[in-house]
Amino acid sequence: MPIETITKAGRRRYRWTFERIIEDRRVRKAKLLPAGISAKQADELGRKWDSETYALHTGIVKPVVTIGECVMAHVADKSAGWKDATKRIQILEKWAPWFAEQDAMELHEWSKEMVGYMRAHVDRNGAKKRPLSDAAIRNVLAYLRAAIKYAHKVGRIESDQTARMIIPPVNNERHHYPQRREMLQIARACKHREVRAAIRIAFYSGMRRGEILRAKVTRTGFSLADTKNGRPRIVPIHPRVAVLARRVRFTVTVKQFEMAWTAARSAAGYPDTKFHDLRHGAASEMINAGIDLFTVGGVLGHRSVASTKRYSHLVTDRLADAVGRIGRRE
Repeated sequence: MPIETITKAGRRRYRWTFERIIEDRRVRKAKLLPAGISAKQADELGRKWDSETYALHTGIVKPVVTIGECVMAHVADKSAGWKDATKRIQILEKWAPWFAEQDAMELHEWSKEMVGYMRAHVDRNGAKKRPLSDAAIRNVLAYLRAAIKYAHKVGRIESDQTARMIIPPVNNERHHYPQRREMLQIARACKHREVRAAIRIAFYSGMRRGEILRAKVTRTGFSLADTKNGRPRIVPIHPRVAVLARRVRFTVTVKQFEMAWTAARSAAGYPDTKFHDLRHGAASEMINAGIDLFTVGGVLGHRSVASTKRYSHLVTDRLADAVGRIGRRE
């Protein structure tokens, strides 16, 4: 039988093996089947892979797996664990006509053409359309790349060709670090009580918007059980927002938050300031106060030092002072 039962990491798994002499050449392949499938499903998948492998090596047919098939499998198997599942699926559905029938093994020219279309100001019928930024394009292609990689991982396609995809590079680094005066002016212009409190908390904690809205206030600080880097953390409460932390309970929706924030920043004269910039402002304040980058990264919840390095240029003055002390006697 091409399907055999094995034990891997203490769990029962199925493995498919193919070993035949085809046109005087020995062909041997083996794959571990996805975890959690039944014996019947394993047999069906094994027979399917037998047929495809034999056809491929005899030249009868070249199997084509489309990106659309990869995406459907990825969504079916993994979307339950995605935090952004609704948004991701909506984006994939929007661009499905561009990838649904595309061979998942022929990615170079296709991705180049798709990037060109996404950047264009007109559609295929010549009608005007809004071009996507490189950041948005990269986001869409990243979803497709993940689906293709998953298809290869579970044995749907023979090889992973995603390295041949043309994906535009994006520099997401921002260099706006709001100072306390700017934060206060925006907060005073904000008419929504909860958003006004969030503005102050963001500046004095470095927390993201989503973290502020779901944080639990404890004796040790803002408790975050679920963060972007996957690790829980405690953010100490600054004395200047201690009262807000105790009294304000956030019930505002994301849409309401965005509307109130946009109105407040415009009224205060800072129409280009993003709420996330307050997090950068918090990092700037800590660094200017002499706090080392490692500690700043800990407060912000960075998982790697690379994330904190974006603030390294802020310590230039302190580095110059340190160099100037070389050779001095006490």
